[in-house]
Amino acid sequence: MKKEYLPNIITTFRIFLSLCLLFIDFRSAVFIFGYLICGFTDLLDGYIARKIHSETLLGAKLDSIADLFMSGMIIITVIKQNQINQLIFLGIIIITILRTGNAVLTKIKFKQIAIIHTSLNKVSGLFFFFCPIVYPFWDNRLLIITGFLAFFAAIEEFLIILTSKTLNLNRTSIFFRE
Repeated sequence: MKKEYLPNIITTFRIFLSLCLLFIDFRSAVFIFGYLICGFTDLLDGYIARKIHSETLLGAKLDSIADLFMSGMIIITVIKQNQINQLIFLGIIIITILRTGNAVLTKIKFKQIAIIHTSLNKVSGLFFFFCPIVYPFWDNRLLIITGFLAFFAAIEEFLIILTSKTLNLNRTSIFFRE
């Protein structure tokens, strides 16, 4: 195996593990362990790709797909934990519509579906990751905070897409041109 394939293999593993977690009791140690491995691989694949200079467009797209699978698994897990009331469910729907709209807009404007890696997107993603783990201690509070962060991140991403002439996936904020 060539070492430049390693980041994509790790990312593919995250997709598979995310799907497997849907069939494991979210209260079990096996789920928590697998969930933490998913989070670790999300950090590891990009780090390794940069370290061995094997960053590719395929790898970036595969990472976005893996993030989508993991996000779906988190939402399903949160619903299984009965954390969702009607207001939170409405928030999830609104954020999903905004995110989908951003993907469609990037496809129309830049001829590709993309997610911009803004700082706010990264922070909301980090908070989102911890929602299923901290629910027994915090109830819906972290989920609500995460929802607000994700809403503002989606709005910021929309404004960046709308005002940019070229697509820069690593633009950190609407306030900084890079």
